[in-house]
Amino acid sequence: MDGLDLLKQHWNNDNNFPRVNEEEIKYMLYQRSSSIIKWVFIISIMELSVGIVLGFILPIDQKITSSFESFLGLTFGIAFRAVILYFIYNFFKNYRKIKNTTDTKTLLITILTTQQYVDHYIKFNVYFFIFIMTWRGLQHIVITFVEKSIGEGILMSFLVVIVIAPIVFITIYLMKLYYRILYRRLINKLDDNYEELIRIDKG
Repeated sequence: MDGLDLLKQHWNNDNNFPRVNEEEIKYMLYQRSSSIIKWVFIISIMELSVGIVLGFILPIDQKITSSFESFLGLTFGIAFRAVILYFIYNFFKNYRKIKNTTDTKTLLITILTTQQYVDHYIKFNVYFFIFIMTWRGLQHIVITFVEKSIGEGILMSFLVVIVIAPIVFITIYLMKLYYRILYRRLINKLDDNYEELIRIDKG
């Protein structure tokens, strides 16, 4: 619970608790919004760092030997990191904008923009994971058909559908749960700030 929440709690419980004016409340909302976006920025940096480290630690699939397949894998990896860096840059830009602004309209616009970026960031990570897992599954099926018998290729196809598909669905569910617990909590706090600022401006 931050300073603004504590103030609200005291106001509700103690009529003698000293009141603060709207400008002080706005300042608290500015500070809290800045802190929330800073944490979104920090967490996204940590996620990218973990992904890069895992890329070096996890073993490379020796079945993927052709230069074209290696090129595709490298291209996908670079594209993924480039898009993530784009989101991180915008999180940082919005954090700096809120930190340095004293204008309510700018703050409201930045909050809405950050919410949109977080929503797109979550969807991109989930959809990219689905794409990569589908691509890798198809790779193994094609390699099995080419290098081995048709029967083994059909067996691999069944394994992909029966074994790998449920694992992918479970992983996607866990990813969504992670993003809901972490990012959605932060975004919900931004929503509260947004509504509070609208209420103050109308009042």
